[in-house]
Amino acid sequence: AVLPHRGVNLIPDRVSIHAPDRSTSTTTVPVGDARGRTLLSRIGADGPVFYEPFIGELLALTGVPLLHERLAPQGQTAVFSMISRLEMAAPAPLHATIEGEARITRDRGGFTVYSTSASSGGRTILTAEVMSGAAVLAQMAGSPVQPLVDVDGEPVDPALFAWKPAALRFIDRVITVDPAARRVVCSYTYPTDHPFVAGHFPELPVMMGVTQWAAVADAAWLARHRFGITGDVTASGVIRRPDGSDVVDVRDLVLTPDGDGCRMLGMKRIAFRGLVRPGDGLIIDVTL
Repeated sequence: AVLPHRGVNLIPDRVSIHAPDRSTSTTTVPVGDARGRTLLSRIGADGPVFYEPFIGELLALTGVPLLHERLAPQGQTAVFSMISRLEMAAPAPLHATIEGEARITRDRGGFTVYSTSASSGGRTILTAEVMSGAAVLAQMAGSPVQPLVDVDGEPVDPALFAWKPAALRFIDRVITVDPAARRVVCSYTYPTDHPFVAGHFPELPVMMGVTQWAAVADAAWLARHRFGITGDVTASGVIRRPDGSDVVDVRDLVLTPDGDGCRMLGMKRIAFRGLVRPGDGLIIDVTL
């Protein structure tokens, strides 16, 4: 009744409210998790770990219940508009217990700002500032679905992303590669049968904001590979719908090699600007 998510999208096991401005969560994903949350992982150098965007989602869900009593009488729910000052100190082991915390630090112009953190075994994993607004879910789907039409490009080699499940690969074609500018442009169509569709949100299926963050990371990882870079990379990028409207804006996302793939070390900011519906096509434009 409090969190507008179901199935695999309902990440935490328990959220506890300790004060009007503070909540915590506890999450343990067992091997063979019946709720399917093993989908939220990647393979790191030391085995399966949470894919970093989903720790960000976990912290957002830790903070949402703090606004429930304020928003529910108006038929509204919290929707997240920005994640900033993100630092990822260590990978989050998939099958360890993750403790999350969210504290409301201020309300500003209709938005609520939280300080959030996640830890495991007494070690801090992630810290970030999260900003949320409020919306009526049924009123959020104002624009029609915009599929990609007549977009040329080469298919993305799935071997480049073999370190995470196919459902967590959020680019499908490479449109432009510009080594001089260290820029790539990719595309992605959010499938109507994606495993996240049913649970986010049951009343209004939309693409999870954190998976849009992952799409920018995917394009940056592909760019690193195409440009022959062997160390860390810092990337900024935007995602747009076919009509040119902005979906998301990412600044200074830092990626580092981890096993055959990458892990995220930090990010200055991701701002969510528009909804993506199942069937929508996206253009992901990223520069290293």
